Amino acid sequence: MSHIWQQPKPVDNKIIEKYPELHPTVAQLLYNRGIDTQEKIDEFLMPDYSQDIHDPFLFKDMTKACERIYQAIDKKELITVYGDYDADGVSAAVILKTGLENLGAKVEAYLPHREKEGYGLNKKAVEKLASNKTKLIITCDCGISNTEEVDLANEKGLDVIITDHHTVPDNLPKAMAIIHPQVYDSYPFKFLAGGAVAFKLVQGLIKHKSSALSDKDKESHEKWLLDLVAISLVADMVPLIGENRTLLKYGLIVLKKTQRIGLQKLMEVANLSADKVDTRSIGFSIAPRINAAGRMDHANLAFYLLTEPDADKAQELAVELNQSNIDRQKVTEKIVRQADAQEVSDKESLLFFYQSDWAAGLTGLVASRLVRKHARPCIVMTDSESGDVVGSGRSIPAFNIVESLQANADLLLRFGGHPQACGFSISKDNKDKFISNMQKRANEQLHGVEFLTKLEIEIVINFKDISWEIVDLLDKFKPFGQGNAEPLFMSTDLLVTAARKVGNDAKHWKLELVKDNKKRDAIAFGLGNVDLEIGDKIDVVYNLSINQWNGNREIQLIIKDIKKDA
Repeated sequence: MSHIWQQPKPVDNKIIEKYPELHPTVAQLLYNRGIDTQEKIDEFLMPDYSQDIHDPFLFKDMTKACERIYQAIDKKELITVYGDYDADGVSAAVILKTGLENLGAKVEAYLPHREKEGYGLNKKAVEKLASNKTKLIITCDCGISNTEEVDLANEKGLDVIITDHHTVPDNLPKAMAIIHPQVYDSYPFKFLAGGAVAFKLVQGLIKHKSSALSDKDKESHEKWLLDLVAISLVADMVPLIGENRTLLKYGLIVLKKTQRIGLQKLMEVANLSADKVDTRSIGFSIAPRINAAGRMDHANLAFYLLTEPDADKAQELAVELNQSNIDRQKVTEKIVRQADAQEVSDKESLLFFYQSDWAAGLTGLVASRLVRKHARPCIVMTDSESGDVVGSGRSIPAFNIVESLQANADLLLRFGGHPQACGFSISKDNKDKFISNMQKRANEQLHGVEFLTKLEIEIVINFKDISWEIVDLLDKFKPFGQGNAEPLFMSTDLLVTAARKVGNDAKHWKLELVKDNKKRDAIAFGLGNVDLEIGDKIDVVYNLSINQWNGNREIQLIIKDIKKDA
């Protein structure tokens, strides 16, 4: 696929004049991220847990929520944590259950079945919880769109506290407390993941005057939850800036020495070295395995693993979860091939894919793959066990997909999500009208948009200026992730002096590139289809990395796209 190379806007001279101590590369990268004050610079380059984590009581309803929970603890009322089936939701549920148990609460957890119950609170679950003597439901990573279900809980005499971070509807549920960074204007950081919101509630409970914990235990109970906060932040792809960046930095420290036997065993079966775990490890190894539980059967498998204290049992669960992930990969590939075989029109700005027997739990993954291929919003649908149609959508920044669902709410049975990711269910009778309405809306909103993937270049650099100093400066910007992508560099007019294809089916190029007597090795993953030969002049967009072998360390280019000189 061709890419649009989006050139960076040069850093404002006023920034350079104001902060002369900053290396020009650091100044440019900070400018690209909108970091332009001393406070923001300090928070980004030197995240400090004591300084950059906001007071949980800035949430308007935090005091109310804490008082109700302590009332439940005092009366020994049963609290049920109601979670979600993805890695963010499972992590959030474990964070809340662990935190509440540390405070002496009588607490159980309930995770819905993805295909049988769907996302969020459902009425049958509320009925079930009411019958098992639950007195307080605390949702995590869900609940903000469940107006009717909260009403039912209220009718049944159950109080509901919502912790969530998804798109806020016009009409809020009548919960007794809502902990959500975008509800009300009181909380300064708006982009927490579900696990991080759950953590803020536990943090509030620990800091509340009713807490009987010693100061030492308060700090210990709080910080040992950060391993799961880190997983939730990366898994849910929230912007890793502001408070999220600080939580992630310290969360990675905790994750590397996690006390959770289940996480230790999960990293072992994933062949991860705990001391080297980073955002990539979470995104490509840990989170997919946690997600596989809910996608292939029930999220309880992942929940049990993360809360299992016995090493032998944890090992069994980790192996089972790993197998679920292997199975998930195979089924996903099959569905992607079947979706690729379906006819879609390039005239449509929003593409729909449907097959009645696809696994509902994999529609989101498939939609993500299809968006990367078609560079436009995609919705993948299948039939549910109830006979309705369920679907997941993934979008591009130019199209708010959940806003479009809200505009068609009268056709939907339930829905939720974010501007670029959604889930929904709909009766078969409304499917065709829904597709027509959504495509019409997308065609109007995306008129004139060029459907090509953008590579946002951060630094245009002379080849001879690539240095160890630049590579070392990039360490200041880790951990990389959503909203803080690993910087892309661009260099032009490079001479190819060595080229050979490597990997399965010769999918990759191993190159040697030269300009102004400066030579660098490069690897171009997935670009084996580009026609190259020795003597070609090329422009490249790339990440800088370190290649270590036989005790040697060399700077290597990880090429993302190549353009040959005409």
